[in-house]
Amino acid sequence: MGSRERRRGYLSIIVAAVLFGMWPSVAKLLLAGLHPLTIALYVQIVPGLLFLLTLRGFRLPARDRPLLLATAVLGGTLGPISYLFGLERTTAVDAALLGNTEALFTILFGFALLGERINRPAYGAMAAIALGAFMVTTEWRFGDVQFFTYIVGNLLLIAAAGFWALNGTGSTVLLRRVRILPLLTAQFLVGTAFMLPIAAVSGAPLIPSIGIVPGLVFLGLSGVAAFSVLYFHAFRTIGVMRTGSILSTSSIWGVLIALVLFPEQALGLWQVVGGALMIVALIALYRFSEGPPSRHKPKR
Repeated sequence: MGSRERRRGYLSIIVAAVLFGMWPSVAKLLLAGLHPLTIALYVQIVPGLLFLLTLRGFRLPARDRPLLLATAVLGGTLGPISYLFGLERTTAVDAALLGNTEALFTILFGFALLGERINRPAYGAMAAIALGAFMVTTEWRFGDVQFFTYIVGNLLLIAAAGFWALNGTGSTVLLRRVRILPLLTAQFLVGTAFMLPIAAVSGAPLIPSIGIVPGLVFLGLSGVAAFSVLYFHAFRTIGVMRTGSILSTSSIWGVLIALVLFPEQALGLWQVVGGALMIVALIALYRFSEGPPSRHKPKR
């Protein structure tokens, strides 16, 4: 693959990181007037309908259909539901910082499931990202009443990060044989099909008020549609592990946006320390993982 295409891959994931960092604050604003399941449903429907025509002539080999179903449920149903219920129970600042855990999971799954490898020092940087996420999540307040205020929400955010990272890893395999837009469209629509009965049974309103529709459309087009296209393009051009590491920069943008929109959500000391640790570890991870991603070949 040429250097120009690789540069486009890096640019794609940098822009995607900005869009991903915007997610917590925009979604938090929408949660003030909408049920989490309503938001989750519409941010999948909007890009699914937008790209609907790309499914014309789309054929997926029978062997890939179970993987498509799994990635759709993980990324289009479980991920959004966990994330939005988690965001409802925590702060936009915490959510922005914990966005780094998706990058960590993406790197780990690239290692474990796709056989991608990076240099040894990079694994220390990955451990530092995990430690930083632990600090942000717990603030070392074990046994403190305040510890339980946001812990459930933070754990749901981490679970969502795992679901989305699994979706991305599985999608990388599918992208070797199918184009990005048809794959995304199929995942959005299948994820919506599974989410719709859940929303109906839960009693979540299926039709939002007119005034909130622009916000839903904006989040669906920017935070889901545009982000997903750029994210998958980066997977295809620079590999899963590099994509995951650069995605961590989303926390920088996310925290800045959250502090502007929610100035009352001040950062605690350990959140600052944990967030700074994740950012420094990200820079180290990027430096240590320079060069094309290698693949582990098992001994015969």
